[in-house]
Amino acid sequence: MSTTAPATAPEGIRRALVVGLGASGTAAARALHAAGVEVVMVDDRSDHPAAAELTAAGIDVALGVTPLDRLDDVDLVVPSPGVPERAPVLQAAAERDLPVWSEPELGHRLHPRRLLAVTGTNGKTSVTELLATMLQAGGLDAVACGNIGRPFTEAAAVAAADAVLVAELSSFQLRFAHRLRPEVGVLLNLAADHLDWHPDLAAYGEAKARLWQAQQAGDWAVTNQADAVTVDLGDRFAPAGRAAFDGDALVAGVGVGVADGHLMAATPIFTGRLLPVADLALDAPHHRANVAAAATAALLAGVAPATVAEVARTFHPGAHRLELVAEIDGVRYVDDSKATNVHAAAAALRSAPSIVWVAGGLAKGVDLSALAGDLGAVRAAVLIGTAAPELAEVCASVGVRSQHAETIESAVEAASRAARAGDTVLLAPACASFDQFSGYAERGERFAAAVRALRSPTPGVPMSGDRS
Repeated sequence: MSTTAPATAPEGIRRALVVGLGASGTAAARALHAAGVEVVMVDDRSDHPAAAELTAAGIDVALGVTPLDRLDDVDLVVPSPGVPERAPVLQAAAERDLPVWSEPELGHRLHPRRLLAVTGTNGKTSVTELLATMLQAGGLDAVACGNIGRPFTEAAAVAAADAVLVAELSSFQLRFAHRLRPEVGVLLNLAADHLDWHPDLAAYGEAKARLWQAQQAGDWAVTNQADAVTVDLGDRFAPAGRAAFDGDALVAGVGVGVADGHLMAATPIFTGRLLPVADLALDAPHHRANVAAAATAALLAGVAPATVAEVARTFHPGAHRLELVAEIDGVRYVDDSKATNVHAAAAALRSAPSIVWVAGGLAKGVDLSALAGDLGAVRAAVLIGTAAPELAEVCASVGVRSQHAETIESAVEAASRAARAGDTVLLAPACASFDQFSGYAERGERFAAAVRALRSPTPGVPMSGDRS
């Protein structure tokens, strides 16, 4: 196995401003410092647990100040993902012609590695995990990183020179990517999300499409054949090879699709049946699409088809992704807390025939009325968070009555009273969690804990307005 060489400072970068002391910003600051760059970190919070350690390491940390206060005499700005592209510091950097790099862009420049990358509105984490597992099973030193949890720069710094990084990348990270070059770049889907960060949906899509901008001959841009927006973005922005995936139909050209009850591949290394769809661990349309996407990327990266098929057969999606928590008195309780936007929630709402829906949170500037057409299986809804009033209007527009709950625990109790044998109590929030929780994981964990705390709920007691 090849070893990692020390990084050197990027040309022309003597002093860098890192905005935000989160995991991404901290990883960027440490990597720059290790490369010999003078680093100043800023955060508008007055206190942060990482500040003392970073200061001791020789990094200048300024708390309780705005980034504009420290923009003078820097050669590079590295914003954390939470800094919107319209933020004053980024506008000022543009006016001064200062380069702005995302943390993955920095990591790729400091430690170039073989790279496969996944982006999209939904499914990124599942596909990244599945793809990394396929590569590992194929004998490659594959490391999952990026938005999945481990910062890209941190993973790249310790990865062997012959390792393969499998990166989950958000639109925030791609907006300020420039030379980031995945040999396979997968765009899973695109739906309205993060419009509190991007100016509009077009800008959001174009940020995603930056995944392919540095690709060269021999690289692959993979799009979702069933999502016309991703195909259009590929047509407009992908400069190299094109491939596609589809969870319901055969693909036209290179890629993996479905026909005659099988996942079917058509790639340079293999054409034919991979495995029966019935062999997949989860029988759901979104899971078929995710497997097809990961299989396409893995085959294009050279993994043997038998290996791809075996991993696809045994892989289970991670926590908080249509995860069955319990079945009590014939009622299934399912945690899809990762459904933080309309597109993901709509997919979840198609997963069961009779649903008591637990939803709500922080809407992120998205129009929730788009969900109205996806509530056909919903008998009743229990709504939480700041988006509850808007969701109540959506429910009322299609005859689904709802009630408000102050906490996730009281929501579970109300949902259990409304549910009857054969129902699914589904947590599919359609919203971010930050109005009440530290993240979607905490929301899902508290939902699961509340379900486990139920003591023989009495099914069949409807809330007011329950729709049969």
